[in-house]
Amino acid sequence: MQMFRRECIETHCVGALWPEFLGRVELGESFAIETKGNLANGPIYVSGIKAGEPIAVHIEAIDINGPFTAPNGGPFVEGMGAPVPLEYRDGYFYFPRHFRLKANPSVGNVAVLPEPSDEILEMSREVSHAGKTWKNETGWRRGVNDPRGKHCHQDSAALTAGAAIHLKAQVDGAGLCLADVHGYISQGELAWDGIAAGASVQVRVERSKGWLVDWPLIETADEIMVCSSYTSSYALRPQLKYVDVVREAYRALRDVVAAKIGGTIEDANTIVATAADLRNCALYGLGEGYIPQQKDFPPYDIAVVAALSKHVFADEPAGRRARREG
Repeated sequence: MQMFRRECIETHCVGALWPEFLGRVELGESFAIETKGNLANGPIYVSGIKAGEPIAVHIEAIDINGPFTAPNGGPFVEGMGAPVPLEYRDGYFYFPRHFRLKANPSVGNVAVLPEPSDEILEMSREVSHAGKTWKNETGWRRGVNDPRGKHCHQDSAALTAGAAIHLKAQVDGAGLCLADVHGYISQGELAWDGIAAGASVQVRVERSKGWLVDWPLIETADEIMVCSSYTSSYALRPQLKYVDVVREAYRALRDVVAAKIGGTIEDANTIVATAADLRNCALYGLGEGYIPQQKDFPPYDIAVVAALSKHVFADEPAGRRARREG
């Protein structure tokens, strides 16, 4: 099995505006990508995939490694706070006193290379945030992490072993990258991070089937989840707030349901209105005073998913269909 080592993060196209492919895999081939922190490992060329074609990235296994620490930030502490060291044993993270958490390893960032537009290449050159601009030292890797959007960085606790994520390739070969694995991440990532972990992630890539793919779509055994996000990394795009991101998640889920049933948006709306769950993925960038030291910051990083049980798609009984069509 091919293994793309984490050392490649520090040796492959470091700081370049646009990367070369790190390696090549075939559709249906199992391979492993090692991760370390938020800097992406990749990009991997997937043979036979063309720009605009939806793919399904299946997460087969996640093997995490430490050391592990818990964040200690939140809305009343600037930044992540002093990290708390954790002991990991028998599938649990143990805090120094009082607490333990059952590990739930997940991949925070499954990415494909974006189209190398002027906007993306400018993002590779420099960072603009809160009225300040400085040189971007990470080059192309920023473009597969910071923007979120339709090609990267979901921060969903659902991206565990056994799940798949459907994304639309934006360049030939897709350019798959992985980063930001967590041993545990809450819904909302309220303190900038979860329990971050280095990892070896075994995946395989197939052509996506069965779902409309525009925004990334996470699929588990029982649910689908449509991602929606906003970041200020797209400096020239309109500013959005939490309510806008939620509305887009709802709209996008209706589109997926309508396509699945071969019906209209009106047909789809009733089940989304009744049964959709909204789950926060990243809220630390809400702005507008969520972090007191950032009281003058506008929203800059928000991510959610709209989730729906796959069991709502019931086959219509043949007798009822015959009466309706007759």
